[in-house]
Parts: sequence; C-alpha cells; structure tokens
Amino acid sequence: MKRLLGLFIILIIVFTSCEGRKTQYQALTEDIEEFNKKVTIEIDVYEPESYVEREVDTLLSNGYHIKIRTYTDMENSVRFTKVKDTINYQTYYRYYKYDILVEKNDKLIYKESFDKDRANTLLNFKPHSTSDSPLHNFNELAVLKSIQINNNELSNTNIVIDVMYEIPNTNKRSLHQLIIDDTGQINVVYIK
Repeated sequence: MKRLLGLFIILIIVFTSCEGRKTQYQALTEDIEEFNKKVTIEIDVYEPESYVEREVDTLLSNGYHIKIRTYTDMENSVRFTKVKDTINYQTYYRYYKYDILVEKNDKLIYKESFDKDRANTLLNFKPHSTSDSPLHNFNELAVLKSIQINNNELSNTNIVIDVMYEIPNTNKRSLHQLIIDDTGQINVVYIK
C-alpha cells in the first residue's frame, strides 16, 4: 500500500508539473512578437533637413555670362518608406527648383525658372512610361542630383548645361544636356 501511495504521489507530481506551461524564453519571444505587431514607431526624415540655396555665377571667355540658382522646394517632396524592426522610417526627399539665366555680351538671351513639373516637361519624364523605359517613374520619384555648366562642350555659339536627376536609394539616374544657343533657343539631349 505504501508503494501504491508513493506511486500515486509521483504520478500527481508528474502530471501537475507538465501542465504545458511556457518557458521564460518562449513567453518572452511571444511577447516580443505581439509587441511588434501592435506597436509601430514612425520616424520622419527630411533630405535636406532645411532650406538650401546655391548660386553659381560664371563668366566665360566666349562672352557668355551664366547664373544657375538652385534652391529647395520646401512644399513638395517624394516619400520613401523603409520598415526596420518596429520602426517605420519615412524619408522625404525634397524636390529642387532652379533658375537659369544666360547673357551673351551683356544681352539677356535666356531666363527660365524650373520646378518639378516644368523639369518633367522639359526632360520628357512622362507619367505613363513603360516599366522597361530607362526613365520609368522619373516624373514622380526623381530628385535633382546636380546641375552644372559643361566646360568640355564650350563654343562661341552655344553653352551646354548638364542636368542629372536620380531616384533616391536606387542606381537609376538620368543625365540630360541643355544646349542654349546665342539666340536663346534651347535644345534638350538625353545622354543616359
């Protein structure tokens, strides 16, 4: 009888200790997964953070005087989202505006201002381009990377300005040349 009572006590201990409780590690893992599903933290990042303006004033030996002014469009941007752990990083890449003024022998021959919409029209960034087009989504996602005078293409009858747009966080770039002749006519050439 003592043996039977001892066996009965052992069985009670075995059954009560194996009630399917979770280990501390399992409980912690499940709590972390549940927290990740419920809680999302959003961090907004702006590129550039504040207003930026840059003006290049160039006087060339062939009689051309060129001013290129670029500045941040504080009201318009493109947003890219990246989720890492429980943090949702939203990066807003601000568009840029730029003004081009060209004089030849102290006579104004070209003066224009460009925002994202005018640049899309000028550079032929179309909204419905096919996905195999090298300029696919440039009308919405591309941001001005650089604009500069091309000193290698100087002549007495025209100047060349290189304009590069890129889609942030990708290798997609677009390089165009703006060729402005001495009468103020502009021709746009897609390079790559």
